[in-house]
Amino acid sequence: MPNDDQVIIIKVDDFTSPEAIFCGSKGECKRADFVIIADTGKKKVILCIEMKAKTTTSPEWKIIQQLKGAQCFVAYCQKIGKEFWSAKQFLDAYVYRFVTIRNINIPKKPTREAITDNHDCPENMLKISSPHYLQFNFLIGGR
Repeated sequence: MPNDDQVIIIKVDDFTSPEAIFCGSKGECKRADFVIIADTGKKKVILCIEMKAKTTTSPEWKIIQQLKGAQCFVAYCQKIGKEFWSAKQFLDAYVYRFVTIRNINIPKKPTREAITDNHDCPENMLKISSPHYLQFNFLIGGR
């Protein structure tokens, strides 16, 4: 992980979902587990992460909804920064990366996952199964 002064970690699903405004029929009230906002000096990235205990916990389309919900949460925070903090470029230079991590409750075993740099939308999320050891650069598409 980057240094503490380079990263913000938000447990997004702790925030109240907007069910008082939206009915949720399209998944608009769902949220991913975490958002990591990091400026490493080399990359400025917003990493949306959804974690699942098993491979079959949720169908992929539900995970996509959760990742999209996390992206909407960040968009709201970005608008707050621009409007209330007068930071007109707040988070503009950041790129999104989307990751789902599955099988986190099974005994750990070595796995080899394909590294991809194109997990920049929820539909192209990086899929990780049975993680043993993850490095931040792998999650954001760095080598």
